[in-house]
Amino acid sequence: MLKNRVASVLVIVLAAMIHFWADSSLSLAFLLASVAVPVVLLAQLRLAASFTHVAVDVEPSYQIGEERAVSLRLERGLPLCLAVVSLRVRVANCVFDTEEEHEVEAAVSTRHSTCSLSVLPDRYGRMLVEARDARLTDPLGLFVAHLPLDLSCESVMRPMRVRTEVLLSQTPQAHVFGDSFDNTKSGHDVGEVFDVREYVPGDSLASIHWKLSTKFDALIARQFSRPADYDVALVACGCREASDETCNGVASVALSLSEALLRAGVFHDAGFLHEQQVSCHLVDDVATHAAFSDGLLSTPLSPSAREVSQVLAGETLSERFTKVILVTCFYDEATWADLAQTVDLTVVVVTDDELAGSASSVSERYGLFTLRAKGVADHEHRITL
Repeated sequence: MLKNRVASVLVIVLAAMIHFWADSSLSLAFLLASVAVPVVLLAQLRLAASFTHVAVDVEPSYQIGEERAVSLRLERGLPLCLAVVSLRVRVANCVFDTEEEHEVEAAVSTRHSTCSLSVLPDRYGRMLVEARDARLTDPLGLFVAHLPLDLSCESVMRPMRVRTEVLLSQTPQAHVFGDSFDNTKSGHDVGEVFDVREYVPGDSLASIHWKLSTKFDALIARQFSRPADYDVALVACGCREASDETCNGVASVALSLSEALLRAGVFHDAGFLHEQQVSCHLVDDVATHAAFSDGLLSTPLSPSAREVSQVLAGETLSERFTKVILVTCFYDEATWADLAQTVDLTVVVVTDDELAGSASSVSERYGLFTLRAKGVADHEHRITL
């Protein structure tokens, strides 16, 4: 702006010198025009600032791959206004621990009262969007007028939707009073009473055997056939040292796998790394799956693959689960081999490797599936568990 003002002053000085030397009506008109243009621009800019109010609209949710931008909206304006509105937009992402500041400009026009500003990056997660320091500038960049604007709001960038199908070798097909039963195995029929015992607080009233209760003068509860030993854990293991596209792919595949397991009737614990440990919560319906999604989109990623490996090595997953599914963005065969000695393990790696395909390669100790991050949403994937 200082350079533009200096240039305008030089033009006026030059016009004055030309008029002093030529002393003609044409040189006088040039001198008056060089003085009048800045004066008119300043006057119309001040008038426009008093009539113009700018608002910034941010949607509560976006999705990578779809149109995503904040909307600059002109609520009031001066017709035929020769000015440009500019503002600073700060976008902070809690998952990737990043802060980006953008300087954006848009023409002020009452004919087109809204315009889109593409300032949102290709990173999933919960974002804080702040807009500050809105100002009007004349077309020559000589003067500026500040506008009142103070916006701070949260929004969520959701990962791409990925189509995934799981093929299960063991399927719990029924759920009674919170337990899972496998109807394909002998002795696991839900209709068969495996045992009876004394009722304890917390048991379902529907499980009470009223006829036996009257004989023993105490509440007797039915204990149905043995629950299927099929405790599944799904863990998303992204890290910030990987590329944004790869981390987005890890989140997409993890959410898709959780949905696929739920469709297959498999209740499972889904989680991610948080504060140096694996945080898992039961997913048994749409609401709990949504809670897992919200947690994944709000939890900061681990800084490095080494830290992820250290957390996994220190976790006692085999004491809590019989099946573990890791969705990760890096290879760590030593950690996986150790984990596979104590638990049934499947690893899904999302990578930037150009040679990676959606086909599976199964090692001797664990199931390994490699997916290419670029275009991961363009194909349907089948994961065998």
